[in-house]
Amino acid sequence: MTAVSHEALIQEQFSRQAGTFGSVPSHSAEASLAELVELCAPEPGDRALDLACGPGIVTCRLAPHVQSIRGQDIVPAMLARAEARRAELGLANVSFDEGDASTLPYADASFDLVVTRFSFHHLLDPLRTLLEMRRVCRAGGRVVVADVAPSLASNARYDHFERIRDPSHTHALNEPELLGLFAAASLEVLRSSRHGLAMRLETQLAASFPAPGGADELRRLFHADLGVNALGVEARLEQGEIAFSYPVLVVASRKR
Repeated sequence: MTAVSHEALIQEQFSRQAGTFGSVPSHSAEASLAELVELCAPEPGDRALDLACGPGIVTCRLAPHVQSIRGQDIVPAMLARAEARRAELGLANVSFDEGDASTLPYADASFDLVVTRFSFHHLLDPLRTLLEMRRVCRAGGRVVVADVAPSLASNARYDHFERIRDPSHTHALNEPELLGLFAAASLEVLRSSRHGLAMRLETQLAASFPAPGGADELRRLFHADLGVNALGVEARLEQGEIAFSYPVLVVASRKR
C-alpha cells in the first residue's frame, strides 16, 4: 500500500469515526487514562504534544497537569471534535494543529513531553514517527507511546480481525517490536506497563465502519474464540454479550 492510498483510508475511516470514537466509554476509561498520565509524569511547566490526538481525549486529560499542550491530527473532523471538547471543558492552555505524524511541523526540542495513544497500529512507518517525536522533544524530555500490543502467538490473528473492523489498521506491534523501535530511536526506556482495556463487541462495532459483511464476520470470529483466546483479547460472555479486552502497552522513555 502506498502512503497516499493509506492516508486516504485513514481520512475515510476517521472522518466517519469522528462522531463515534469519543462516545465509546472505554476510550475515556479513567483507570486507563490515569495510568497513561502517571507514566507521562507531567510537570506544571511542561510544554506537551499529543500526537494523532483524535477527539482530544488524552490532550484534555493532560491539560490540567502541564503549562500548555498541543494536539495534532491529520483528520479535520477529529480536530473539530477535539476543539469542541476543549471548549466544553473550558481549557485555555490547549490548542490543536492539523498535520502528518511522520513529518511534524514543529522545531527541534519544542516540547518537554511528547505522547501518542492508539496511533502506531495505523502507521506504515512507526519508526519514522517515533524519530519525529524524539526530534521535537528536548534533551531530557519524555516520549511516551501507548498502543495495543498483542502477544507474539496472537499477533497475526489480532491484525486480521482488526483489519476487518478498520481497514486503516496496519500492524499492532508486539512488545519486543515496540521496545525495538525505542532502541532504534536511541530513547531510554524508563518504565512500561500493561493493562487490559475492556470493550463490548457490539459497542465497538457500532462505532466502526467495516466493509459490508465485516461485522458479521467479526461476530463469528469472536464467538469461535470464546474460551480459546487465539485472538489475544480474552473474548468472553458478560450478561449474554461478547466482551473482550484490548492488550494495551504503555512505554515511557527519555531523550538522552
